Amino acid sequence: MASKVITQDTINAIQADWKTGAFVQRDLAYKYKVSVGVINKHTKGLDKSTEHIVNNLVQAKQELNKLDEQTVHAVNEIVDKRVQRLSFLDSAAMKNVQEAMLAKCLNQQDFKHRAETIQKARDVIEPKNAIVQVNTQVNNTPLTPDRFEEIAQRLLREV
Repeated sequence: MASKVITQDTINAIQADWKTGAFVQRDLAYKYKVSVGVINKHTKGLDKSTEHIVNNLVQAKQELNKLDEQTVHAVNEIVDKRVQRLSFLDSAAMKNVQEAMLAKCLNQQDFKHRAETIQKARDVIEPKNAIVQVNTQVNNTPLTPDRFEEIAQRLLREV
């Protein structure tokens, strides 16, 4: 295949396709009309990180195909509401951490109270996925300002 200059958008699309786990390099080369070497260059070291999402969605859609139209509509409506609420809570949690970093929280208790409120709301929306606090060091001992800042920075990096 002749050498072809590809755009960053094409590279992003190649990488997104690769991450789904649905393609081998030869398939992507054919799809994007580039060499296998070009595909290898842009996918080397990338995990197929969205493959599990593809598999879960296929399974969910197969289950939905077994249901009547009204039930499918009801399921989709509930899923959309939960996703919207969880996105709101994710934003609230990030805002809480950012405000703690900017010293907008009154104190550590203010931050902790906000975080607990956000987590309780999340547990109501996703009871099966309720997160149990396992870090007894943080929960049972007073946090120094330095330790508090370290934890907040770690949370920001992880998100």
